[in-house]
Amino acid sequence: MIEAKKEIIKLLKQKNKKVITGTDAMRGILTDLRKQTLDELQGVSSDSYTAYYMKQNRAMLEKALADFESKAKRELDGRLTGMWDDGGDLVTKAVATGGISIGGQLHMLTQTLLETLKDFAFTRIESLTDAAWDKISGELSLGVLGQKTPYEVMQSIAGTLKDPGIFKNVSTRAEVITETEMGRVYSTATMDGIKQAAKSVPGLLKEWWHAGHPKIPRYSHLLLHGQRQPVDEPFVTGSLVIDYPRDPKAALEEVIHCGCEVVPWHPAWNV
Repeated sequence: MIEAKKEIIKLLKQKNKKVITGTDAMRGILTDLRKQTLDELQGVSSDSYTAYYMKQNRAMLEKALADFESKAKRELDGRLTGMWDDGGDLVTKAVATGGISIGGQLHMLTQTLLETLKDFAFTRIESLTDAAWDKISGELSLGVLGQKTPYEVMQSIAGTLKDPGIFKNVSTRAEVITETEMGRVYSTATMDGIKQAAKSVPGLLKEWWHAGHPKIPRYSHLLLHGQRQPVDEPFVTGSLVIDYPRDPKAALEEVIHCGCEVVPWHPAWNV
């Protein structure tokens, strides 16, 4: 178990670094969008917000948001594919390092499942941009109605040092989506790999590893740490029944910021 565990820990550290790189990339795309927004809004007269300016701003900002959505999806698409490959490789490498041979090719994971997970992630990005556009459009309308000056509209949308405005929420949500969906694809691929490996490796089980939460650890996830189950049986503690960390069927409160992992375990490693 010692060598298999070392290999798993090494691979999970690599995975965590890739997730951080992914959230950094998403933050960079948001930074570019905020700069475009500021440049556009700064061109409005400081004392009045006419229908002409609103129409012009709406068209430009709508395009900027559409460009962000397209870039975010492309960025996420490549990273989710990488997570899928890495999640399956964890099983292959861990089992091999643990001294167990798997007959035939293992990592022929279901591509349809990957595409479904990607579609779900893209839908979350679309919902994010739709919500952002609703707020931006509302602020522009307040400017035309004279309820806010152009400067106040710009502050509400693009933010200031003290008040980050709409973009703070957009950036936070985009990073959470990236972190969650990259982790979800990784753990789903790992679970799929464990199921495939179990067909040719008698006694292979799945094990839950608790890897922490950035704020407050979930007590139920702490209780699951070290629990082993047959590949087709769920992990259970109290009222929580879950197949693996970030399972798409799990409730949202069990998924966001979850740092847990599912890993392979075999009785031969129990030393």
